Amino acid sequence: MKFEVISGDNQERWNHYILLLPEADIYFTAEYCKIYEKNGEGKATLAVYEDGDNIICYPYLLRSINHLPIIRTLDLQEEWYDITTPYGYGGPISNIKEPQKRERLFADFQKRFGQYCQENRIIAEFVRFHPILKNYEYYRAVNPVFMRNTIHVSLEGTEQEINQRFSPDNRNRIRKAKKEGLTTNFSDPKRLEHLVRLYYSTMDRKHANGYYYFSENFFTNTVSLLEGHVQLIEVKAGNLVVASSLFMHYNKYVHYHLMGASREYLRLAPVNLLLSEAIQWAKDKGYQYMHLGGGYTGNDNLFRFKRTFNSESVLDYYIGRKVHLPEVYGHISKCLNMSDEYFPVYRHPLLEQHIRMTATTIS
Repeated sequence: MKFEVISGDNQERWNHYILLLPEADIYFTAEYCKIYEKNGEGKATLAVYEDGDNIICYPYLLRSINHLPIIRTLDLQEEWYDITTPYGYGGPISNIKEPQKRERLFADFQKRFGQYCQENRIIAEFVRFHPILKNYEYYRAVNPVFMRNTIHVSLEGTEQEINQRFSPDNRNRIRKAKKEGLTTNFSDPKRLEHLVRLYYSTMDRKHANGYYYFSENFFTNTVSLLEGHVQLIEVKAGNLVVASSLFMHYNKYVHYHLMGASREYLRLAPVNLLLSEAIQWAKDKGYQYMHLGGGYTGNDNLFRFKRTFNSESVLDYYIGRKVHLPEVYGHISKCLNMSDEYFPVYRHPLLEQHIRMTATTIS
């Protein structure tokens, strides 16, 4: 048996293992994880566990915690870390199909990976599991917890069969968009100006969390690092782009990733048209699944909109949490005196706000 940790800088070796996984998605590639490393969210890392031809691969971001304002007040003497799945979905996946054999390998992996975390001062682990792959069923060490549902569209069957799973209202709105003269444009992913403009205006309209205000460099890095695996689709009213979205595609999957739409044209259903055209494009390219994701906070209005593209079924989205160094985590938590519902507690957004307010009061 062999356990190895690979840096995102060694993309060739990283992707050598990912290509051995029949179910791998773009979220598991070195290039995808590198986007978030460049965004300042941690060091892109891949853990690999091998037993002969059987392997488990687990991509994550390794994050130092010592720079956090609240941690600096504790005067910790050593460098401490935690790990998290990059924005999107991930967790460990394997090339083993036989359930009992896969269960045994995961049990061995969990033990070895836990030892690695303890030896390398990794305090905590947070996992966002992949709803289509359902890998929460195998990686039990992190106590998977159901969070919400997501929506996908199976691309098997005829175009008529796929459209029949759309809600009647959705089909009517798509017809309306076409009748109103909206058109679809498959654009060069590097021409991001319309997407960025519309994305920021959409985030403003939704009063989105600050994290989702990605920098323009983030968009540029996404299309650069994922070159050949992203498609930009726009909807126009005349010469004006009124909706735009990036779609990531890899192996069997296409993902609805970053989107923006003009408030003034929402009544003409440009996003309905955009997604219906993207679904047809993905089917024509031979992909098997279009994953639309879920809502902002659960089964909310955004989720209900996405469900109009598949009124028959939903997927389950799970997260996982694991404390690898309970004494250290407990010491930090006790010092912070915060609710432990947020994980890890020392990254609670209210703590940074508290530090800023305290500093302002002192000055």
